[in-house]
Amino acid sequence: MGVPPLGILQAVKLRLLAFDARDVSLVSVFSALMAVTTLYAVPLPFGGLTHFGNTVMWTASILFGGLVGGLAGGIGGMIADLVLGAYIWAPFTPFCKLASGLVCGLVSGEIKSINTKTTVKIIFAVISGAVANLLAYAPVYYFIIGPGAMLLWLGRFFLPGPALVTYVATPIITIAVMRVYPRAMTYRSSLKDRARLKSEQERSRTE
Repeated sequence: MGVPPLGILQAVKLRLLAFDARDVSLVSVFSALMAVTTLYAVPLPFGGLTHFGNTVMWTASILFGGLVGGLAGGIGGMIADLVLGAYIWAPFTPFCKLASGLVCGLVSGEIKSINTKTTVKIIFAVISGAVANLLAYAPVYYFIIGPGAMLLWLGRFFLPGPALVTYVATPIITIAVMRVYPRAMTYRSSLKDRARLKSEQERSRTE
């Protein structure tokens, strides 16, 4: 059974209530990492170039929630667009990356330990974030370049090429961070306590 719409709205409200200075700090750090890793393309041994901006965004989404990862991806991606002179893409990037980060974080959910089940969950979250990224940018490609470019863009899901490296790298890096720094896995569970506290504070003000 799916989550009732009202339950989703309540969850969104609680997450926004829990958004505080810690989240702002994380968004700032990962926005900078997103911008840097997007600006500098890495040559691959089998040919082609790729960047690891999306890896930063999806890792942040899994570790700290889709809102943090999505905002960092959007802000960092937009900065990279502006620095590279791709001004026409900059207005769309925050929304596309936010959608990708939110989906990735939603699918991954709260990871409390590393095992086969959670590893598969992380991989599926990255794939879901990649699909959301492709679908979000599809109408942008259609609007800016044309239908042919949009179809080529969507074809990257079946023939990802160099982008496949980022799909593989993200789970590896995310799991490595969780193993080296297990406390990272407690961040999303702490959000529930923060949201509950904020909700109680809001309720007490209205009483």
